[in-house]
Amino acid sequence: MQPAQITLTFRQVINASSTGDFESRVFEDSYIEFIMQAQAYNQEKLYRTFSELKTHKPKSNSLHYKVGFAVGLYVQELGGRIPGVKDSLGVTALPFDTHHFEIIESDIEDRQQHQVAIIYTTPPLTWLGVVGDRLLLVSNDQSYLNNGAQATFMLPLQPQLAISSYKALQLQTEESR
Repeated sequence: MQPAQITLTFRQVINASSTGDFESRVFEDSYIEFIMQAQAYNQEKLYRTFSELKTHKPKSNSLHYKVGFAVGLYVQELGGRIPGVKDSLGVTALPFDTHHFEIIESDIEDRQQHQVAIIYTTPPLTWLGVVGDRLLLVSNDQSYLNNGAQATFMLPLQPQLAISSYKALQLQTEESR
């Protein structure tokens, strides 16, 4: 296969059954912030769920952005590494350049219905191919560099991981050099 430059996107879903310190803090603080911010769109207290708010008060769609501020510092503490997405050796977590916060659903009366997602996007990676159920990649990320040379790494395919951009790279031939 011809090498390509790709970016990967990973969607981390966080809900009441999520475990881990990061996930628990994101769940709790995003729920509290959702309750506070939703009041502005539900002064009459007619709606319980985020879906109902979006249907009846379209401006409430801005809650994704507003509630996302409550978890921004937690994401920053990740140091640009996607939690739980590691190379095949389980050593290095996949880097991300950007992230986006999304409210999947919530309910102002039932905390158990609160569900959010953080969508992470990697910096450009060079895709060399697929080996079994793993992507063979090259990164410019310093943690993957081996004595100053770019190192390859393998990343297991997994749910919620997608190639979000793809650009074929032109191979140099002897004639084109």
